[in-house]
Amino acid sequence: MSDGTIAARPLRVEVVGAGGLGSYVAGILANAGHDVRLVIRGAHAEAVETRGLEIRTPRDGFLAHPRPVSPESAPAPADVAFVAVKAYSLDEVAPRLAALAAEGAVVVPLLNGVDISDRLRAAGVPEDRLVDGVAYLTAFRTAPGVVERKGEHQRLVIGSTGGHNAQGLQTIHDLFAPTDVEVVTADDIRVEIWLKMAVVSALATICGITGAALGPIRAHPFGRDLQTGAISEVLAVGRGHGVALPPDAESRVERTLDGFPESFYPSVLHDLRSGRRTEMDALGGTLARLGRAVGVPTPLLDAATCAVALNEVTPED
Repeated sequence: MSDGTIAARPLRVEVVGAGGLGSYVAGILANAGHDVRLVIRGAHAEAVETRGLEIRTPRDGFLAHPRPVSPESAPAPADVAFVAVKAYSLDEVAPRLAALAAEGAVVVPLLNGVDISDRLRAAGVPEDRLVDGVAYLTAFRTAPGVVERKGEHQRLVIGSTGGHNAQGLQTIHDLFAPTDVEVVTADDIRVEIWLKMAVVSALATICGITGAALGPIRAHPFGRDLQTGAISEVLAVGRGHGVALPPDAESRVERTLDGFPESFYPSVLHDLRSGRRTEMDALGGTLARLGRAVGVPTPLLDAATCAVALNEVTPED
């Protein structure tokens, strides 16, 4: 939790996507004194409207008061707009983000995917209003109006793929200055995006294929090879598309995955078990298509994407 320091210059913020990450960002920024709107609906919206947003952390907690707004409402001017929806919902919210950017907002995507900025630019968000973000924090919405952060890490890596938004980068640093979130500007944000994608997609791949948490996978004689192969496929696709990934990228991602507990399984498997739509096509499917475009084989990504798709509940089911 922050020390209660109020932002020197309160900024206007809109957060699009009220899951764990989006709600947590809205809560800590509202607690820091910024004017925060959270695009939200349903029971979560009612709870935030009635009693505020409860933020729980491993050490303490607080009650924040971002202003809930309906997704159907007209966007008001903002200094910064964060988007933290699932990757498959990006097209749905993109017109709102383009409208916010047209009014001067810096748009910061925090969702998983290597093509998010391309999709936002195609939807009308100008290059000079776009700052790429990679969030290293884990938060879950545990009940209406309640968000719980897991672990001590709170790190946001930002950058501009086009190198055209130095002022936007500084705005993000200023925004989080009164909070405990560490903000780092990357020399090449594409490298950070692909390293995060390797972690997320490798987890989705090995758990999507097996239907198991990490413990049973690690216990199997072939589990290590499965993990290493999934990581290698993701990074090979990135290098095939000209991303300057470091020589030790594979070992760095491997160490990150080894740090997850035995009981861990990714949101793809959680959504699959809960009968909800997954992000597997946006993760493994996108990487498989990108691999085909540059002649990089992706058999494990293909298998996981196919396996999850065939087990995924659709509205027609």
